[in-house]
Amino acid sequence: MRAKGALHIHSQLSHDGTLTIAELASWYRGKGYQFLAMGEHAEDLNVAKVQALVDESARNSDDKFCVIPGIEFAVTRHMHIVGLGVTRLIPPNDPVTVVHEIHQQGGFAILAHPMRIGWQCAADVLQAIDAAEIWNVGYDGKYLPSPVALSGFRGMQQLNPNLLAVASHDFHRTASYYDLGIEMEVASLSREPILQNLQNGRYVNRSRFFRADARGRVSPIRAGLLNIISRQLRHIRKARTLFLRFTA
Repeated sequence: MRAKGALHIHSQLSHDGTLTIAELASWYRGKGYQFLAMGEHAEDLNVAKVQALVDESARNSDDKFCVIPGIEFAVTRHMHIVGLGVTRLIPPNDPVTVVHEIHQQGGFAILAHPMRIGWQCAADVLQAIDAAEIWNVGYDGKYLPSPVALSGFRGMQQLNPNLLAVASHDFHRTASYYDLGIEMEVASLSREPILQNLQNGRYVNRSRFFRADARGRVSPIRAGLLNIISRQLRHIRKARTLFLRFTA
């Protein structure tokens, strides 16, 4: 079956989440999604909250919808790694060790919002992780990824040719939602086949105006349009900022 999912989702188990897992599942079902992969902030969790994450994910999953637990780890001040499928807290440690622990739990390790680190990352970290967010709706822009993100990802792939690209919601509230999805073919809507497809790069990143495969490849025509539209959006944002400044 064809399934569409959203990655890096925060519920009220995170300090900046606004919806419960049950509300998220219902809301995303209504938007035509078949799975969610959570990314709750590790610093907001304890053993009881992790168990709640696992229990609520299972309670809101069935044969037509799947909620996959996941935890976001702040490994440095600005570098965060999301472990999809992770169901145990990992003690604070260096990034590579955290990634290894994610893998020990059968999880999928994503470098979250790389723009916060200027798309600069140590080679050993890049060689350890599974994927980087080529588009994080919360940080890179709501409607399109940044051309800077695309070039930054290419630079990372020079150090790890197997690095995968994912587009994530980094969802906290409904106002920031955009119809962006990870699409794949799965035999069933459950944790293992979805994570396996992610790990093997059997998916595409898609929105209304954007498509990139699991390797982050974008057609030349779409890449050219992205550059043009991004420049126009920057001009609009600058004009809006000036207007608000002079009318305040």
